[in-house]
Amino acid sequence: MITVFLLLKGAPACAQDKIEVRPDHHVGQATLPCTILNFTNTEIKVKLLPSGSVRTYPSSQIVKVHTPQTEQQQEGLKQLQAGQFDKAIASFSEALNFENRSWVRREILASMIKAALSQGDILKAALRFQVMVENEPDSRHFELIPLDWTIQESISPARSAARGWLTEKNEVNQLIGASILLTAPDYQAQAEAALRSLATSTNINIQQLARAQLWRIRLRAGDLSHLELQRWERNLNQVPEHLRAGPYFLLGTGYAMLERHGQAAASFLWVPLAYDSNPQLSALANLKAADSLLALGQSTNALRLYQESVARYPDSPSRQIAQQMIDQLLKPDGLNPKPATQPN
Repeated sequence: MITVFLLLKGAPACAQDKIEVRPDHHVGQATLPCTILNFTNTEIKVKLLPSGSVRTYPSSQIVKVHTPQTEQQQEGLKQLQAGQFDKAIASFSEALNFENRSWVRREILASMIKAALSQGDILKAALRFQVMVENEPDSRHFELIPLDWTIQESISPARSAARGWLTEKNEVNQLIGASILLTAPDYQAQAEAALRSLATSTNINIQQLARAQLWRIRLRAGDLSHLELQRWERNLNQVPEHLRAGPYFLLGTGYAMLERHGQAAASFLWVPLAYDSNPQLSALANLKAADSLLALGQSTNALRLYQESVARYPDSPSRQIAQQMIDQLLKPDGLNPKPATQPN
């Protein structure tokens, strides 16, 4: 149903849109009444009102976009914010029945991906993401790509589908498939080969994410040096800003392995504080930052982060571990317990 709705070529809605534009190297901004014709990661195309002239602005100049939303989309956004993910998905699905603007349908689909990621449902998140980028390769929401950033083998419900994605020509599907299968013993070699090929892609998003995914192999081997991690940190400058959550998580994992806990905590904290696109990854990063602070002897700061994990990520498996650490720290003799989590 999602695919059908996204592929429908309905005319843009006649409802009043507005964009707030701040031209590069200019002071101040302008609010322009318009009809938005398309909105991508790089540009926005509008029909200005009342003149009817069509203009294209770089996305970097857009301060804010105002556009009408259906009641169903508004309700879904409220439910998503409240953590009512199943209800949110149902509302967004209904919203697709009423929304005929292609770029808004992609926004709705992005919200559905966020809900699936919040639930840890990688398969649904991947299927929706693939549809979204099929219709907008230069997606404004590429950071929602559901990649695995852990280093221990996990049995993902998406593993069966990932085997098919791994052999496709579509680079997005290959990347997701290789990410899921990189820790699967029977498919590790094939997944690594795919990632090395994708690391030469002309698509900067695919290229940089594939290169960062290869760090997982080095982390699994455990043969790391501080110089190598410093090189990773320098390479982060090449990763598009909105795609740095996973790479920062791996950098933190590496520093934690070398017991450089201050650098580990700082790296982990970039994820929940600046790149919170995947709530499950953010929750795990927040938990591991707390572990690193605890290893430094900063029990008070660690306790605060554990408490934040419980409050901010109630639907994450990390919550239970964080609560156990809180209970230990609040015991009279629990000032310096051993962190409960292990490298992932």
